[in-house]
Amino acid sequence: MAVNVTPGLEIPEPSDYSSCEDDHDVTYFTDLHQPDNNLPEPARTIDKLLKNHVDSAWEVISKQEKIEKDAQSPRQFPVLNATKEMKLPARTNCIVCSEDGLYLFLGHAHGLSVISTSTLTCVKTWQNERVELTSISFASLGNVTHLLCTVDDMGIARLFVHHMENIYLIKIINETEDINQRNICAKFEVSRRGDFGAAVMMSSDSVWLDVYRFPQDVWFKELETKQATQSPWATEAKLSPIVLLMKIKPPEIPAGTSLKSPSEVLQKTEEGTIIGSGQNHLISSQQWENQDVAFRKMFVKYLSSSSMRPSQQKAEVPSNCTCHFLLHEGFYSIPGEMKAAKDIPIAMCLWWNGSHNLLQYLLLKKDKDSEPRPDVLWPSSQEILCSAVSACTRFIVLGLDGQLVTIWDRRFGCPFANIVIPGDSAICRMKLLLQSQLSVTHLLQGPFLPTLQLVLTCRSGECYSVTASRGEDTCTVPLIERPADPSSSVSVAVPVPFLKCLVLLMQRNGQVSIWEMEDGAPMFILNLPHTHVLSSLREPVYVLEPIQQNLYITGNRKTPLAKVTDRGEDESSLFIFSFSECSLMDLYRVKTPAVAEKDTRATLSGLEEACNFYFQERADSWKERNRNLPFQWEQLPKHVIK
Repeated sequence: MAVNVTPGLEIPEPSDYSSCEDDHDVTYFTDLHQPDNNLPEPARTIDKLLKNHVDSAWEVISKQEKIEKDAQSPRQFPVLNATKEMKLPARTNCIVCSEDGLYLFLGHAHGLSVISTSTLTCVKTWQNERVELTSISFASLGNVTHLLCTVDDMGIARLFVHHMENIYLIKIINETEDINQRNICAKFEVSRRGDFGAAVMMSSDSVWLDVYRFPQDVWFKELETKQATQSPWATEAKLSPIVLLMKIKPPEIPAGTSLKSPSEVLQKTEEGTIIGSGQNHLISSQQWENQDVAFRKMFVKYLSSSSMRPSQQKAEVPSNCTCHFLLHEGFYSIPGEMKAAKDIPIAMCLWWNGSHNLLQYLLLKKDKDSEPRPDVLWPSSQEILCSAVSACTRFIVLGLDGQLVTIWDRRFGCPFANIVIPGDSAICRMKLLLQSQLSVTHLLQGPFLPTLQLVLTCRSGECYSVTASRGEDTCTVPLIERPADPSSSVSVAVPVPFLKCLVLLMQRNGQVSIWEMEDGAPMFILNLPHTHVLSSLREPVYVLEPIQQNLYITGNRKTPLAKVTDRGEDESSLFIFSFSECSLMDLYRVKTPAVAEKDTRATLSGLEEACNFYFQERADSWKERNRNLPFQWEQLPKHVIK
């Protein structure tokens, strides 16, 4: 077969580009992995977009890897070392500081010691070889006089007074001739100015709270007389006796009533019994029994065999009580109230272990009841686990079971905020920041719309910072998440009173640090000498002193256990961290702690002035409240109980 070939036409090889330089429509590839740039315009555009996407993705991946690498690598933080050290008596269990910052009071295995902060020397000691103090509650009476309420390891409560660098034992609260008849004191606390005291007492089958009134004015005169006539080495002083105001017992479980009509219930209520306490009702004994039978029949699969017994079991007695002294607050007048100074408590609130209710009792009643009854009841949806009170005592914060936090506003008698903490661990401790410790004052913040900041610690070791305002969203910042190692759990989380938005954290592994609450990041590391560790990792012994801006913390020398046992005592030291000498903390300093609370209470002296403040702030905040209203309506169906 004949083939016609045009003479002079040469077909180039696939790898030869020389013969087709002028032909832009034809391209040959020599390497499939390295395509030529002479691609059509659409192909080159797609190729460029793909390269940009790949580069962007690679940049994001590189940044993420760098962040993870930085998180895994140890971060470098400024380190603050102890400036001074002082030797301590054996087994120093508690420490408090005077309000003026001049004295430290130490409770140890051999009694009570007074330390001068200026010279770090012991100026006075009350010594008893058989007494080991475990807790101290402190109050400043003025004129270089301090009141100390102590409890020792045997449950004996003692009342001391420190006057002109002398210590006098005033009274042993639960002293008895027969030691077998002695009641055990679990807690002994005093109000801020030393006007009142409260002691939680326990016997073999009951627990109660004794509330005392201390005659300060009479004590001052008697102390001045004794100072001039008594020997400076005297350790006891017979002063005027304290007054027992009331003996508060846990509320009884409601039983069947003998009242037959609602009118009888109202008559009982008018006698002073508050609604909600369960003291007066129309539920008969037969109704209680029928309700118990129905409950056991419905949940028979979930009840243990011991709880299925129909016998009448005695209710479990509460094991402890937590109380707080309250100053005058609110726009209402209290019946029977006596005139009181601004710094003298007019009431106290308390809750019993296992209870859902916070009870309030008046302290300045003219007519004393034979059986003290609460004047106000603050109900809660869950069991109360812990509590805290603001410096002005306007706000009461309750940590409830189920990771709930309720803030009560005593000024209006209603909840200020309800907060749900993430996680599943119970709240065990909480602290409130002072208004002067907040970083920036909110635009709408005032006497009626303050911003509160809390530090919460959970049993599993987490620590959270919570910011709450009325009518606004709450902000919860985790400072320390639940640690995988229990030794990293938080044992102490307390705001630093002289630094804005900074909190002191102590962990069970011995690490002490200062954290920023809003960002949840550590700021400084506090280092003890390498020869010492914290005296107690679970309950460190420390005190923050706001006047000189010092942290006093106890530490034990790292000594083998055998040597400590041979000597019978440990080597303890008191370490002082001076924040005033650290220039890195100048941006966080608070000029005068607690000024905001005092000013707030002073400006609202009368009802008319308080109403004017309230209406003015309501007028200023209507835009903000209207902006939050749709969100609140949107959240309401999501949290409805079905």
